Amino acid sequence: MTKKKKKEAVEPQGTMQSKVQDTKEYLEEVRGELKKVTWPTRKETLSTALAVVALVIIVSIYLGVADFIFSRLVALILP
Repeated sequence: MTKKKKKEAVEPQGTMQSKVQDTKEYLEEVRGELKKVTWPTRKETLSTALAVVALVIIVSIYLGVADFIFSRLVALILP
């Protein structure tokens, strides 16, 4: 942050050079933050993905059965 304040005092805002420098600084900070990230292992990713797929299947079956039952009930009530 202190670098940016010093630059603003030296260069007028909005110049092409300051925008390029700001973008470069931003991308360097992003790279630094991404190095700090603890990425999941392949095994963790696969197990989580399988859990999501299983849950989607279970919920879709539940909703399908509920829809079938309610559609039959409505058909009985409204001939």
